[in-house]
Amino acid sequence: MPSPTAQELLASISGLSPESAQQAADRIDECRTLLAAGVGMDAVQQHLKDEGISVMTAVLITTRLIGDHPSRLLAARLIVECSPARTPDSALSRPRR
Repeated sequence: MPSPTAQELLASISGLSPESAQQAADRIDECRTLLAAGVGMDAVQQHLKDEGISVMTAVLITTRLIGDHPSRLLAARLIVECSPARTPDSALSRPRR
């Protein structure tokens, strides 16, 4: 049975498989936990990158993390694309060993 977050994704995104919805939902819930623990959005973006999450999926996840922002998709895209984890010259963007 899909989690409540996965059910919300399935209801709002056509063509998303239940498996993909549950995987994204698990990441969303994981990131919400990180944010609640006091880490910032840059750390969340680094975590997503370290986990091999694509930019597109990170944007989807971030839209759910920022809530009812008036320009939620644009805001999420800017957060992901401008995060130190995704910028090419950032020390944070280099793979960890």
